[in-house]
Amino acid sequence: MAKSRPESGDRAGDSGSARDDGGTGGEDSIEILEVVGMDPDGAVATQPQEPAAAAEVEGESIDSIPYAKRELYDMLLRQQAEFENARKRLERDKRETRQRLAMELLQRFLPILDNFHRALGETSSPADDSFRRGVALTVQQMQELLRREGLEEIEATGKHFDPHLHEAVETREVEGLEDGIVLEDLRRGYRYQGQLLRPSLVRVSAKASRRREGEA
Repeated sequence: MAKSRPESGDRAGDSGSARDDGGTGGEDSIEILEVVGMDPDGAVATQPQEPAAAAEVEGESIDSIPYAKRELYDMLLRQQAEFENARKRLERDKRETRQRLAMELLQRFLPILDNFHRALGETSSPADDSFRRGVALTVQQMQELLRREGLEEIEATGKHFDPHLHEAVETREVEGLEDGIVLEDLRRGYRYQGQLLRPSLVRVSAKASRRREGEA
């Protein structure tokens, strides 16, 4: 029994020394981890990012965008303007196409209207008066319809000769009348929506002296 006590004491001493050695080793390992940059729990310690580095990264992300907001806005405005111009050009082309087709149709119809006017200009017997009035009423209705659509008759008789509206087919000397006056409208001229559809064929007054100079 006397011998067992020293053995227990030795064991206690040995365990105490082991605890001291273990404590010293733990402190050394913590210091090593801190130097390496790891937490004692095993996670890698992250260093705080400096403001300059953060600004540089942000600047790189902004530079990576191909266009700024102002440039994108200007591009949108240009696209809208181009679209509006294209729409107006398309509307103008459609309007001009409709006008051209209408003018071609009217040019084919005008000779028929001329025949009606020539028929009304001919003398007729009293028995044909009712028929004549019916034709005159039909011609009047056609002219009103065409006038609403934009057809306008060119005034010629008694007006000064206008080469843009009249086409002279004959000149005649008239005493006491100035030169260049339309004496007679041989074929009526028309304008459609402000554009010349067909010039008037007219007979124009001329002075005797000018006519002789022309013959000479």
